[in-house]
Amino acid sequence: MKRIGTISKLKPGTAEKYIELHKNVWPGVVKAGHDAHMQNFSIYRCGDYLFSYYEYTGDDFEGDMAKKAALQVSQDWQKATGEYREIMTEDGERFIELEEIWHEDFEA
Repeated sequence: MKRIGTISKLKPGTAEKYIELHKNVWPGVVKAGHDAHMQNFSIYRCGDYLFSYYEYTGDDFEGDMAKKAALQVSQDWQKATGEYREIMTEDGERFIELEEIWHEDFEA
C-alpha cells in the first residue's frame, strides 16, 4: 500500500464554497477513486490550507492515476474544485505531494 499526503491552499474567501462542493461529491468522482484503487481519502482544513490523505492499494500507481485523470468526470471535478484552490507550484499544480517520513500502524 502507498500512502499519499498533499497540501493545497484555498483562494481567500472560498472555503465555504469548497466545503459545500464536498458535501455532495459527485458519484462518478467516488467511483473513479474506487476504480483507481484509492481508499480512506480524507481532507483536513487549517485556515486556507488543505491537507489530504489517501491510500493506494493497486500495483500501477502512475497508470491508475493517468486513467483516472483522463476521465471526463475527473477533469470536470478538478475544474470545479480548482476554482477555489490557488496554484501551489511553478509548473501550475494546485497541490504539493508530501514526503512521508514516518509511519506506524500501532497494531496490537
